[in-house]
Amino acid sequence: MADELRQLAVFDDRPFFERAFACGVRSGVLDDEIIANIVTDGAKGMVQIAEYFGTQYLRPNIDEARARIVALVSLFLEEYSGGDVEKATRSLRDNSFLSHSRGGSELLKKLWAMPEDTSFGILVNQSQKSFLADWSLKSHAEYRQALEQRQADQLTVSAALWFADGLGLPPAEISTVAVESIIRTAMLLHLSGSAAVSLPNPADFVAIVETIRKKGVAGTGRKRIAKVFEALPPAYHEVATRELRKVESEDLPKILDRSQALNALIPVLEPLYFLRDFGPEDASLFDTAVSADWQKITGGKIDDNSLLTIFVCLAAATPAKPALSKAAARAVIRKVRADGLQRQPVLSFIQAFAPHHLQADLAALWDEVFAEAEDALTDPADTSLDAALAFLKENCIVR
Repeated sequence: MADELRQLAVFDDRPFFERAFACGVRSGVLDDEIIANIVTDGAKGMVQIAEYFGTQYLRPNIDEARARIVALVSLFLEEYSGGDVEKATRSLRDNSFLSHSRGGSELLKKLWAMPEDTSFGILVNQSQKSFLADWSLKSHAEYRQALEQRQADQLTVSAALWFADGLGLPPAEISTVAVESIIRTAMLLHLSGSAAVSLPNPADFVAIVETIRKKGVAGTGRKRIAKVFEALPPAYHEVATRELRKVESEDLPKILDRSQALNALIPVLEPLYFLRDFGPEDASLFDTAVSADWQKITGGKIDDNSLLTIFVCLAAATPAKPALSKAAARAVIRKVRADGLQRQPVLSFIQAFAPHHLQADLAALWDEVFAEAEDALTDPADTSLDAALAFLKENCIVR
């Protein structure tokens, strides 16, 4: 008979309050006076909830309020008792019905106050009232699932703030970011064995990547990671270990792969890390470090005419130069007349070598000029090449 009762309990989908109440009535734990008090408190609580979420005078609001108060009491009882119906019954005996309703509401308010994810510095979009309206009708299982997720997110945020403090980064300077990136940055910084333990800017980040690429992960880096974990509060170990594994399994193999150009790798890695803002002088260092080949080809030229000269050369499948003599310009024109002007090699060059923050603008510049250049350089009526040369002089550097 006991086994049959246990099997029936598994399929009992009544609200937890109703199960505890029925158990209390059946066992005599809840006497007539307590039952009367529960009924009185229930009616009073329904009106209060109906007024809070709508109005007490509309029947649908009262019906919904009944469902809400039962759900709130059930939530508190199941969370408090751990699913033990007899323990929940004793709580109904010893405490008022409204206190259980308030207890359920407080559980939801604490849930609302916890982070929805691991982003930091983002204002909560949903108001507390709206959140309570949604969650006061959800099940205990849904509450537990959300609670566990938010507790994990809160732990990650707290761990990231610990690492941020070690990098000299105040919480006020962290805004709208996934905080895992802060931990990831600290891990890579320590693994590199860098003497400076502070938040890197993009130029510093490139230097860190270059150091690891040249020297690998030094023994000093491993020792520093070990010291970090010694100082790290035990509650944060799992979070930090997770981010360290990401660096080791996902990032280090890419960094150490010398077949992948640095200027192509940095734009892939940079969004995964939290980097300090930098000024124009830092940007110059960053672009130089990332785009050594770009600097070599362009000769440091950044004006449109010099860049278009290089683009036309590439499109004509001739050696790229930021300036042409008249003879070289005529040679480019004749090459275009023979083989055509190709758009794609220039776009591929931009994507492979140009500083990442300039790529969209450079591609737009080439797209804007390409059709006009093709018409001017391949015009069969221009037998002397003078018109084509005039176009190059106007848009490129021809000396």
